[in-house]
Amino acid sequence: MLGYLIYHRDEAEKNKAFIRLFQEEGKRLGIVFELADSEEYQQKPLPELVLNRTRSVQISRWYEQRGVLTLHSSRITEIGNDKGKTLQYLESRLPAWISRQKWAPETIRVPAEALSGVSVRDLSFFQILKTVDGHGGNEVYDLAGTKDSIRSLQQKFYGRTCILQEKIASDGKDIRVYIVGGQIYQAMLRQGAKDFRSNFSLGGTASPYWLSEEERKFVQGFADAFAEDVLGIAGLDFILTRDNRLVFNELEEMVGCRMLYQCTDLNIVRDFLVWLVNFVENDTCHPIRL
Repeated sequence: MLGYLIYHRDEAEKNKAFIRLFQEEGKRLGIVFELADSEEYQQKPLPELVLNRTRSVQISRWYEQRGVLTLHSSRITEIGNDKGKTLQYLESRLPAWISRQKWAPETIRVPAEALSGVSVRDLSFFQILKTVDGHGGNEVYDLAGTKDSIRSLQQKFYGRTCILQEKIASDGKDIRVYIVGGQIYQAMLRQGAKDFRSNFSLGGTASPYWLSEEERKFVQGFADAFAEDVLGIAGLDFILTRDNRLVFNELEEMVGCRMLYQCTDLNIVRDFLVWLVNFVENDTCHPIRL
């Protein structure tokens, strides 16, 4: 089976080891992975499989239109890279027992042309400002604690769609739940190093977290909400509140796996590809790890 790993050129350079891991593990399972540049993919022969690691909806859609199995689908790629669309998508698809409880922060979407109209009065409750397409915690601001004024942030994100959210008390802790083939794979507890953001890439710490049965059922409800498509390898992030409840934060469609390899003995790429071969051959989605 021929598969393409599609990356932007600069991202491919930074992810050499991850790409090599896919190629090595794929070879053991009969998948030949080739690296395809995001600017040149249309010039290459069609493969049987595409793993789109660019966050580009257009790339996923181009391959879908040509009948190529593409992970993730254009729909998952779109909603997984727009925090506002993710929440909107989940609102109509979560089971009733989840939607009746506090499952996400109160959120308002601020269109690009409206950010300049946000005033201090609007921030009495909605303290967290995020761009809808930011990643790694780099475009997330606690407006009560940032050194930047609201006016400077309005200028910085001029023309960018944002969301404003209430701040959930969490002591800088969240849970990243890795999903493989639509099923829970492994949860990781992340602790912020300096501020309310817990991203591992920003210097936070990480350790394995063992979900209780109640938490597992709650998290799986979110994973199942995306079952119209396939969540191949993804992350679901939940804020861990001070009273130990999980509150959904975001879907990481192009999830990074560095903390798994540094903090556990798991090989998520190998397990994902085992699932993928089974999915392709049997058109079924079986859990890898329970």
